[in-house]
Amino acid sequence: MNTARILAIAALVTGIAVLAISQLFVAMHLRSAAPLDGAHGNEAMLAFELARTPEQMAQVIGTDPPSADAVEIRNALDRADRLDFGYMAIYALFIALSCALAARMRGARWLRIGIGLGPVAALFDAGENLVLLQMTQTGADVAALLPKLCFRTMMKWELLAVTSALFAAAFLGDPRRWVKAIALLFVIANLAAGALLFPLPAKASPLLLYSIASVWLWQIGYAGRCALREPVH
Repeated sequence: MNTARILAIAALVTGIAVLAISQLFVAMHLRSAAPLDGAHGNEAMLAFELARTPEQMAQVIGTDPPSADAVEIRNALDRADRLDFGYMAIYALFIALSCALAARMRGARWLRIGIGLGPVAALFDAGENLVLLQMTQTGADVAALLPKLCFRTMMKWELLAVTSALFAAAFLGDPRRWVKAIALLFVIANLAAGALLFPLPAKASPLLLYSIASVWLWQIGYAGRCALREPVH
């Protein structure tokens, strides 16, 4: 079994694991203390991560001291954050393996950058979760914790956006026009959503989430193609 096939199988297995854990998050049906009114695609976890003011944080987890309903919401978010530690380890490995595979198969040596950026994003994700777990504690100094949360969260999302754009960019030279067009679309979508996340987090976060997820699905499909038959471009 050649190196490319090994990389492909490993990327496929970790990619499937990423999908499985993603479904666990969906099954949790996380909610916010107050309606998000469309912000962050009404995704409580996105609103939690990207809150920038105490008022926005209270919208997700309630005010202190928390009501019984807010305690339930906080406990659910804590469970999701603890699960996320395993998730980030797996997606970091998946990104590294899929970038290594594409770099080898597409002759895009520069894509090896993604091998390191994915795990670095996961490290910022871990730092973000440590802050989020503090946020849900009664009496937490939300105002003091928010700058740490903002920095770590933004670094995580921007690095994930860049790694996804890099993977898609490896296919810009493909002779098939439809592949080239899709690659260009994902490069633009990830970089644009990443840039918009700074000024417009409530509106840009769903676009960035779905742009990254779409590339991850592409990475899984590419790994499967290379794993189940002779690896080709």
